[in-house]
Amino acid sequence: MPDTAIAASLSLNAQLKQVLRFMPAPVGIVTSFDPDNGQPVGLAMSALMPVCLDPPSMAICVNRSGSAHDAMIRAGRFCINLLHGGQDGHVLPFADPAAREARFTQSDWRQHVHSAHEGVWFIDDAPAAIFCTIRERVTFGTHDLLVGEVDDLITSGSDEILGWANGALCRPAPLI
Repeated sequence: MPDTAIAASLSLNAQLKQVLRFMPAPVGIVTSFDPDNGQPVGLAMSALMPVCLDPPSMAICVNRSGSAHDAMIRAGRFCINLLHGGQDGHVLPFADPAAREARFTQSDWRQHVHSAHEGVWFIDDAPAAIFCTIRERVTFGTHDLLVGEVDDLITSGSDEILGWANGALCRPAPLI
């Protein structure tokens, strides 16, 4: 039975944050680049989801005050890098501003050469690198919901995808 006294003392935002902490979600490194100087930008996120298959599309939610937001909007494209268990070391540099200098330093980062996504960075051998062109932008609260049409996909064949649940990285697996 929930402790209603504790719940009543928390704001609705704090209560929702507690609930979302336990809600499993995929985790990925979303990358783009600054079109003014070509420098890569990125962030770790679990706010990503498929939208539909016709046209193939994905959605991400990006905080407008985040360091990657403006460059990603100006570039008009992004890549969702889904990770496997051996790539968990990619998360910290993109999740912790204090580790920012370690971003894009691992040897498995590559730049896409396809004309539509030239300059967008992806992780080689990730289970999936999903390249999207921004088609819709919805502003709500502190975030922008970006709907991207998938126009390229690189997969490693791995079906192990890292997730986020209970405030930590996890490996979602079927119950049976």
